[in-house]
Amino acid sequence: MQLLQPEVGQALRILSAEEPDFKREDVFITSKAWNSHHRPENVKKALDQTLIDLGTDYLDLYLIHWPVNFAAVEDKSVPTGIRLEPAKQGNMLLDTELSIVDTWKAFIDLQKSGKVKSIGVSNYRVSHCQKIIDETGVVSAVNQVEAHPLLIQQELLDYGKKIGMHISAYMPFGGDPSRGGSQVLGNPLVKDIAAKYGKDAGQVLCSWSIKRGFSVLPKSVKKARIISNFQVFDLDDESEEILTNIGRGKAHKFGGMPFKFDNAWRVNVFDTPEEREAGLLEPF
Repeated sequence: MQLLQPEVGQALRILSAEEPDFKREDVFITSKAWNSHHRPENVKKALDQTLIDLGTDYLDLYLIHWPVNFAAVEDKSVPTGIRLEPAKQGNMLLDTELSIVDTWKAFIDLQKSGKVKSIGVSNYRVSHCQKIIDETGVVSAVNQVEAHPLLIQQELLDYGKKIGMHISAYMPFGGDPSRGGSQVLGNPLVKDIAAKYGKDAGQVLCSWSIKRGFSVLPKSVKKARIISNFQVFDLDDESEEILTNIGRGKAHKFGGMPFKFDNAWRVNVFDTPEEREAGLLEPF
């Protein structure tokens, strides 16, 4: 939702001032376009504001955050002039006329402009990815999705390898304990493998993601934990298989279902039985 971008921009300015050898190309910067900025004219507004916030003239990777189109409601209190979360009576207001293809075409134009080096998506299922390819011929460089041993994303991994789309894993630890952290980070099999290698559970899970073919995005505000999460290692095949088997045939998603959010997004994002039964809008 374009939050914390000014803080990242401040960090880049500090690096530039305090590290004489620092160059912009030393860091890989990714951002996302939020759901309310999916109309082509607003995609450019969102990116331009992101570049201002970050103090850079290009992004390495720009993603469509969700296959969900919020209505573009004017709001002069925000920099882009578009309200981030337009809602009414507990439901997010949706743009039912806009296609995910329209937004993807606008992203292609951004890449041609040179303001973004690569373009991708987030929280897209296979049918969404194939739709934008069929309509434009342009493959998403990345699909960023929740992934961990309880949500192994095998279909997306196989599909990504086939078409040349990289899969990036967010929430690799299942989130905080109130979500899935206790089931993923605290899983007994994860602990057993950590003990076997003399590593911690986070290092095991990051290493599992990398061995599976994901790039991995662990999140922490603690310096020691951030350093620890970089200390990945070569996980043996047997350990990888043990962890992967946890999620085979029983996917557990801890990031939540958007149609249950507050406010509710009445869109079938992940095509789960629960979403299908709720009669939600299909995002095409």
